[in-house]
Amino acid sequence: MDIGKLMSIIRSIPKEKLKTDAGLKEVIRDLGRSSGKNFTDQELNRYVAQFRSMYRNEDVGSLLNKLARNGINPKEIEKFKKRFK
Repeated sequence: MDIGKLMSIIRSIPKEKLKTDAGLKEVIRDLGRSSGKNFTDQELNRYVAQFRSMYRNEDVGSLLNKLARNGINPKEIEKFKKRFK
C-alpha cells in the first residue's frame, strides 16, 4: 500500500472514535469493509483489545521496528519516520 494513501486513511479517522471501544469497533469494521473483509464480534473484540494494549505499551519507534521485522521496505520505514517527526 502506498504510504500517502495509508496516511490519508489514518488522518481521516476522527480521534473521538478512538476513545471508546464502540468507536474503535466501528473504525475497524469500516476499514475491514473497505478491504473486502467482514469481522465477527469476537474478532472485533480481539482487535480492540490489541489496539488498547499497543496504545498503552508502544511508541512510534517500537512500531516502526516491528514493521521492519515483518518485511516492510526500509525506504517505506524512512518515509514513515519523516512523517511522524
